[in-house]
Amino acid sequence: MGTIEAVKKGFSVATKNLGLVLVIFAFNLIWNLASIPFAQAPGTTVTPQATASAMALSIVFILASIFVQGGSLGIVRDSIKEGSAKLGKFASYGLKYYIKLFGLGLLIILVIAVFALIATIIIAATTPINNPVVTAVAAIIAITIGAVGLYCILLLMMSPYVLVCEESGVVASMKRSMEVVRKAIGRVLLLLVVLILISLGIGFLIGFVIGITTAAMPVKVSQVVIGVINSAFNGYLGVVMMASFMTIYLALAGKEKVAAQKVF
Repeated sequence: MGTIEAVKKGFSVATKNLGLVLVIFAFNLIWNLASIPFAQAPGTTVTPQATASAMALSIVFILASIFVQGGSLGIVRDSIKEGSAKLGKFASYGLKYYIKLFGLGLLIILVIAVFALIATIIIAATTPINNPVVTAVAAIIAITIGAVGLYCILLLMMSPYVLVCEESGVVASMKRSMEVVRKAIGRVLLLLVVLILISLGIGFLIGFVIGITTAAMPVKVSQVVIGVINSAFNGYLGVVMMASFMTIYLALAGKEKVAAQKVF
């Protein structure tokens, strides 16, 4: 399956599962509306209490988003593999995959932190030397480490889809993702770029319309309107992206199984 077919499948799955889109829309809207009071007005100073409250809200949102991700992945998988999905299974899927997705997220964050820490240490250790050559070499090394880190993150992109589709563990999902993506990294990267361009294009148009329609509105009202529109946009496109990547993964995994059967 090619990139365009995967994207078309993503839009098809999202359109057939508007109930799931509505759930994600509601979740995003709650977050957007809840964060409005913490938006800093021009000329005001952020208090420590406001900062602590905003951080607590962010933590709650992140933890809740893992549940939403698990439920969404389960529904999308059923829709692609079985042709239909029952929204009533959303909560059970969210609970079923919560711990695994939480652990997967922690491990991926750890991978990012390791690469970032190494690059930071190299820059911090060579800066006091104040030698242009050493600084240039250190910068090249740090950039190389960053590029390797991005490559590793790209290899791990399919981990959540493997975890849900194959019912595998956290580490096994990461290993399987690296195997699959490494063999078809061009297709995965192309799909990522296409989806980003679609998101930016639609987002630009929506942003332009929002800018015109909310220009004369009071600030608080415009924030609510923007929150509603952004939540709807992110809800629908989020399912599109999820379904597109899952479609590509299932296609790549299916090819490997067919190849293995031919060998034997």
